[in-house]
Amino acid sequence: MNTVLTRIASPVMKNLRLLAVTFDTPIAPWEIKQFRGAIAHKVGLEHDWFHNHNNESGGFHYRYPLIQYKVATRGREMRPMLLCINDCVEEAHHFFGMPDWSLRIGDRDAAPLRIFQLDLREHALDLKPAAAAYCIHKWQPLNPDNFREWQSMRRLSDRYAFLERLLASHLLAFAQGVGWQIPERFEVRITNLIKEEWITFKGIKVLAFNLEFECPLQLPDYIGLGKGSSIGWGVVRRKINKKFNGKKD
Repeated sequence: MNTVLTRIASPVMKNLRLLAVTFDTPIAPWEIKQFRGAIAHKVGLEHDWFHNHNNESGGFHYRYPLIQYKVATRGREMRPMLLCINDCVEEAHHFFGMPDWSLRIGDRDAAPLRIFQLDLREHALDLKPAAAAYCIHKWQPLNPDNFREWQSMRRLSDRYAFLERLLASHLLAFAQGVGWQIPERFEVRITNLIKEEWITFKGIKVLAFNLEFECPLQLPDYIGLGKGSSIGWGVVRRKINKKFNGKKD
C-alpha cells in the first residue's frame, strides 16, 4: 500500500488524561446520540462540551470533541460509555456530582445509571520508531467533494492512498485538538480494508469504512476520528496480537 508522509514542527511528547466510564445498562449503537442528548440535558446545555453546539451562534463548535459517547462491547453485551479527554475530565463532575443519575434515553422510561467500569489514566502520546497496528470502526472520511474524487479513481491503490491521506489529516486534527505537537513526519499505511458500507448519518447516506492501519503514533483506545467522532463513529482501537497471549501489538 502507499505511504503518506505528514509533518508538524516542534517536538513534544504529551501525556493525555482520559476518563472512560462504562455504565451498566444495555444500549444499541443507534441510541448513542440519544444517550448524548440525555446526558447533555441532565448537566445543562450551558456546558457545551457535552453536546458541542455553540450556545451563542446556534451552530456547532468546529473543534475536536473532548467528550465522546461510545458503545463498549463485551461479547454480545453493549453498554454506553462516556469518554472525557484532558480538561474535560474535570467537566465530568457536572454529571457525576449530581445526586440523581437517572436518564431517559429515547423512548425508554427514566432509569438510574450505575457504573459498570471506570478507568482514569494518563496515556503517553508519542511517536515511536516502529509502527503500531490499529483498527478503526465505521470511519467516515468522505464529504461530497472528496467522495466524487474518490469515486472517480479506477485503481484500488489510488483509493487506498487517498484514504491514507484523509486518515493522516484526521490524526493531525486529533493531535491539534488535544494540544499535541507531533515531533516529525510520520507514515500512515492502510493494511486491510475490512468493510465499506453505506450508512445513514444525519439523514444522509454516507460511506463508512472498517479498516486496519499502521502508524508510529502511540494512540489511546476509543478515541474517535472523522465525522460523528463524538457519538461513536470512527473509533480507534489498538490491534490485539492473538499469537502472543492476547497482548496488543
